[in-house]
Amino acid sequence: MLGKKRDWRVMRISLVVTGSRGDVQPFIALGRMLTDRGHAVTLATHADFEALVTEGGLGFAALPGSPQDFLAHPALVEALAKGASLLRAASKVPKQSAEHIQELAAKMLAACAGADLIVNSTLSRIVFDEKAAGAPWASLSWYPLNPTSRWPAMMAPQAQLGPVYNRLSHRLAGLMEWYIVQDYRKRAKLPPPKFGAPYAELGSDIPLLCPVSRAMFTEPPDWPERSHITGYWFWDREWTPPPGLADFMEDGPPPVTLTFGSIWPVHSAANPLDKVVAAVRRHGRRLVMVGGPQDTPDDVFRIDDALYPWLFKRSAAVIHHGGCNTTGEALRSGTPQVVVPTFADSPLWAARAHSIGAAAKPIPYPKFTEERLDQALSVVLNDENVRQRAAGIGAAVRAEKGTETASEILEEWAKHDVR
Repeated sequence: MLGKKRDWRVMRISLVVTGSRGDVQPFIALGRMLTDRGHAVTLATHADFEALVTEGGLGFAALPGSPQDFLAHPALVEALAKGASLLRAASKVPKQSAEHIQELAAKMLAACAGADLIVNSTLSRIVFDEKAAGAPWASLSWYPLNPTSRWPAMMAPQAQLGPVYNRLSHRLAGLMEWYIVQDYRKRAKLPPPKFGAPYAELGSDIPLLCPVSRAMFTEPPDWPERSHITGYWFWDREWTPPPGLADFMEDGPPPVTLTFGSIWPVHSAANPLDKVVAAVRRHGRRLVMVGGPQDTPDDVFRIDDALYPWLFKRSAAVIHHGGCNTTGEALRSGTPQVVVPTFADSPLWAARAHSIGAAAKPIPYPKFTEERLDQALSVVLNDENVRQRAAGIGAAVRAEKGTETASEILEEWAKHDVR
């Protein structure tokens, strides 16, 4: 049914996202593009990221909670030591109270008041009251969400076992997602999701955007028509390297970069620095470390924050945790990767980066040893085929216009205002 017509060229847009910085920064990138196209954009997320959102020139609305409540919880560290299972992690970390979830739902709704268009992530969509919001909306998934016979579900082992296995994996993933989503919506006092398929409307009735490179995935023919692979959403902020970093990068062979992003609290419990430094030294390299322990040897340059496009392209290799957007930044740089998949969708990105030739064989977090890292570094530092493949993929990723593509899809959706 067609709703009232609105001026899709000048809209008030509410972006709603919960999670880590890796979840929030791509929304800032999208918000910047939408702002440049004439729209007024407010980003609703945790207070941890207010300064970052403000730096991006967007309006800010605070949502309760902090990602560190989950990512730094001892129970998460214990769960991930056994593997990257999202279901295990969700079952081990204490549940948020019903009062907190209801407050989160209310704050989301308030942040969307008066919006002409709403864009949320699938994580924040869990407690989003679309009927009360009363505006056209779209959603984002960090990984290909819709069922297909072409590849397995994100939660499943990324084995090449054919269409039957792939379809079955999506069916089982839908049941696991339903188990998590229905619990949250029940405690938020919202209508329950469809049994076994809590995101069934996404991609069919409602646009679903997946902000990853088409070098990783393209839309299969059995996907619904409103599901889109857009290319990554990159935000190239203004950034000045800290004193000494540029000299360190140029003082000898290019160093290796290590970053575990928001998942550092998990890795810090296992004290990974000694084995990383030992393996890197064995290859005659030094190390740049983004985040992590404060005390470092002389051949390690530690920084709290970095502009990845600046840093990664000056590095010989990147060691990281496999977050969607860190993987994307490494791909964009054309620098080969060593991925230590740690949590949620990271095994998927580790497997894909390896399968397209831009990374060494993944090292799962519970199996992260100095010996395995040494072997992986041998590949990414010395195999010219891998280095050339990574460079070629980098050029392809840099040619994509992810935020522009996403903005065009969203404007077209709002233009027709189908609800």
